[in-house]
Amino acid sequence: MASQVWVTADTHFGHEEAIRLFARPARDVREMDDMLLDRINAHVGKRDTLLHLGDFTGPMSWSGDEGDASLARARDLRERIRCRRVELVRGNHDPRKRRFRRIFDAVHDILSFRGWTGGDERIVCCHYPMRSWQGMWNGALHLYGHAHGAAPEEGRSCDVGVDCWELGPVTLDRACAMLVARPLPARESHHAARQPSRTALP
Repeated sequence: MASQVWVTADTHFGHEEAIRLFARPARDVREMDDMLLDRINAHVGKRDTLLHLGDFTGPMSWSGDEGDASLARARDLRERIRCRRVELVRGNHDPRKRRFRRIFDAVHDILSFRGWTGGDERIVCCHYPMRSWQGMWNGALHLYGHAHGAAPEEGRSCDVGVDCWELGPVTLDRACAMLVARPLPARESHHAARQPSRTALP
């Protein structure tokens, strides 16, 4: 079977408050973590790649003894994901710690690349939803997280967070096929609403 690329975001592993904040059907954080891992592993194959667009864990302490425990927990969670390759696009809860980066096969602030099974459109992946992104006027697609479904999907952009996809990942091909069916944004409407010129003087 050919390998696939899957995308997800905002798992917030270990974040008890996420159950209430995002209305996740779990009694406690252990049940939530197990459920999210089960949803990922029900889809991704061993040879597949998972692009995680940020907030792998929820807010945690990353210093001292607590930091060691957080790192061990994050490493255990990653090891329970059965696909060989997991790349992270850093979110606001993902620490800039070398030991944390080593859990993943690659870590990015923004990931921009071309090509998917159904087309050659550029795909721009960021944890945060952008209003404008590289190549958007030429059909580029934008995948993001962070908003947990609360931000409108502008143009050819899509929230790939677990709270928008039945608490699991979606294939890159499915997300992209959905987006290319949308019309390109109109340059005219964008320019008509641009900010007025301002002076830098007080």
